[in-house]
Amino acid sequence: MKLPITKMHGIGNSYVLFEDVDRKLERHYAKLAHALSDKSFGIGSDGILVVNKGKRAKYWMRVINPDGSEAEMCGNGIRMFARYLYDKKLIGREADIEVGGSRGGRIVRPRINKDDTVTVDMGTGKILGKAVLGIDGTHVSGVKVSVGNPHFVIFTETEKEAKENAKRYGSVIENHGEFPRRTNVEFVYVKSKDVIIVHVWERGAGPTLACGTGASAATFAAFKGKKTNNTVRVKLTGGTLGIDIKPDDSIHMTGPAEYIFTGEINLDSLLR
Repeated sequence: MKLPITKMHGIGNSYVLFEDVDRKLERHYAKLAHALSDKSFGIGSDGILVVNKGKRAKYWMRVINPDGSEAEMCGNGIRMFARYLYDKKLIGREADIEVGGSRGGRIVRPRINKDDTVTVDMGTGKILGKAVLGIDGTHVSGVKVSVGNPHFVIFTETEKEAKENAKRYGSVIENHGEFPRRTNVEFVYVKSKDVIIVHVWERGAGPTLACGTGASAATFAAFKGKKTNNTVRVKLTGGTLGIDIKPDDSIHMTGPAEYIFTGEINLDSLLR
């Protein structure tokens, strides 16, 4: 059986996308994510995006990490997902899309802009409190943030410190006992009131070039901590996103969604 696939990226955060509207392949999602994400034996990506039929909207985005776990949301992923559906004439320039992991239920509304960038209302951000973690004989302080999925935002004094600490502490913090369901981790250097630099460790994926929900969480924590303005350019390793925090605490993200290639895979050989 041949399965059509599309590989896309949002400022370097790449996913393999395919349609399984009636969820006939659902029991294989974890295996497919692991196989397709492998850069040596598969295609290489930060996970897969699957098009399902929605319960509360026409389409439902499923996000499966390379380790087989399912994410509640993916900021870069929703931009790719929306552009893919729009280019296939399955939705208009603006449409409701369901997200929310294996349970679904949450609605987001992406808008395809005339320059092919995508703006997404990511929903309301929430500060869940602060925490100090004891790691390798030192203490790491951060802010717990929810943007539909969990984040731990750590502010650093320099960009170099943010980059180095992401590699040093990312995995340990993701799996720390403070976070029973694990967490995404952002190391943030505030360059100015309008610009922050973020290095990301994604739950279930490890270090990635970009993370849309991570950029949203980092900006929300910075703004609520009075470190930045409400409109910020977020510089990640793969590129820049625009984040705008509205008066009702909703987070609006704007960025590109680009195609890498389209093709097909032989499911029979992949799943045996």
